[in-house]
Amino acid sequence: MGHAALPLACRQFPRQSVRDPRGVSVTLSHYCPTAADLLAAAGQPIAIAFDAPAFPAYAEYVGLTADPALPPLLHPRLAMDWDSWWLFEDLAVTLISNAPSPLERLAQVVEDVREWKVGDLPLHEHVRAAFMRSHQTPTVPPAPSPGTVADRCADAIDAVPEQWRTQALDALSAGPAAPVEDVVMRRYLAAHAFANWTAYQGEGLRAWYRAVETAACLLVHTANPSRADLILRHLADADAFTAMCNMAERYSAPWKG
Repeated sequence: MGHAALPLACRQFPRQSVRDPRGVSVTLSHYCPTAADLLAAAGQPIAIAFDAPAFPAYAEYVGLTADPALPPLLHPRLAMDWDSWWLFEDLAVTLISNAPSPLERLAQVVEDVREWKVGDLPLHEHVRAAFMRSHQTPTVPPAPSPGTVADRCADAIDAVPEQWRTQALDALSAGPAAPVEDVVMRRYLAAHAFANWTAYQGEGLRAWYRAVETAACLLVHTANPSRADLILRHLADADAFTAMCNMAERYSAPWKG
C-alpha cells in the first residue's frame, strides 16, 4: 500500500503546482498545519527557491499545466512573454518580502506594467522599471480597507459550490481582534503571488492581483491561514474564482471595486 495507494489529491497535498516552460513551480496550501506553522517559524528570507530539496524534479506533480504558446496575459488584449512574466513574479515576491504596504505597491506596479505598449522598450525592462518606481513611492495608504475585506470575502464565498458553502462560511468566521503578524502576512501573500493559477487562467495582471488581494482579505478577516486557504485552495471552484478575479479587468482606474 503506502504513499502510492493514496488518492491523487492526498498524494499532492499540500502542494499546489503549475507546469510551464520553465518547469514546475510549487507553492503550498496552508490548510496543512505544518505549512501554516512555517509562516511564522521559517527562518529563511522570503524568496523563490530553485531546485528546492523538498520538491525534487522526479517527484509527482499534478496541477495546472500552462500552454507553452500562451504566457500569462498583461491585460485582455495582450499577452506577456514568458521571461517578462517570470521576472514579474520574482520581483513581486521580493516586493512582498521587504516593501512597506506591499499590497498597495503591488497594485501600483500592476497599473504601471499594464501601460506597456508594443514598440516601447522591451517588456522585461518596463517590468523592472515599474518595480523600481514602486519602491520610490514615499508612502501609500494601508491595505486592504474594511470595505475591501468584506467585498473580497464575499467574492470568495460566491466562488464556493453550494454544497460546500456552509463549510466555507464556518471557515470565514472572524478571528481574534489582534492583527496577523507582519511576517505571517508577507509569507502568506508570497505563497499566493507565486505559482498563482489565476495568472495563467485569468485575463491579465489585474486578475492576478485580485487573487492575491482576496487571499490577503481572507487572512485579515479570519486571522487564520489554515481557514483562509481551506476556502481559497480547497472549497472554491477554480473556474468560478478565476471568473470572479477577471471582473477586475472590466474596470478603469480606480479599478478595485
